[in-house]
Amino acid sequence: MATYDDSILQQHADTLYRAANRIVTNTALAYGVVGFFVSALLVGGFSAADNLTSTDNVVLVQGIVVVLLTAVAVCLGVISGREKAFRLKLQAQTVLCQRQIELNTRK
Repeated sequence: MATYDDSILQQHADTLYRAANRIVTNTALAYGVVGFFVSALLVGGFSAADNLTSTDNVVLVQGIVVVLLTAVAVCLGVISGREKAFRLKLQAQTVLCQRQIELNTRK
């Protein structure tokens, strides 16, 4: 028969905090990579559809558009990551609160 072990709650809370600390960077990176490829495909598709010649100015503008759209995607990733991190930290705090209640009421 399994017995109660309050250290499991502490380990779970620690794991949640470690995940929360990584999630902002990981989410921003993922959004940035996807944003880069999508924006590169869109910019390339628009230039092919408009039969634009590959002059230096067109390539420069295309590069700037790709960089700007990638930066927007990274910003959205940071926002999304912060929201996810907050939820994980809140969950960890709930677990720690339950653990503390149990420790305080233990006979």
